[in-house]
Amino acid sequence: MTKERIIKELSKVRKQLAELEEKQKDLESQLQMAEDAEKMKFIEKNKISLEHLILLNKVSEEEILSLLRKKEQEEQLQQQQTEREAGNHEQKNEITL
Repeated sequence: MTKERIIKELSKVRKQLAELEEKQKDLESQLQMAEDAEKMKFIEKNKISLEHLILLNKVSEEEILSLLRKKEQEEQLQQQQTEREAGNHEQKNEITL
């Protein structure tokens, strides 16, 4: 392939990529709208009030924060245990030397 053909082909591929990225953004937007419409239908079908939605959202946020705190504590405990085990391993190596 000549340099000119490579440049032309590269330009063509870049254009296709730009078009595909635009199509991806459009499809993601359509998907979000479809998901939102499903949620709205569910809310209307079950006659969920705004107050109830706010309460559900607040509970969800509190649950998420609680789960994050719990995960962080577990990670800290695991890290401490790993450090203790490493220290014990070093002590055993010193004793055997």
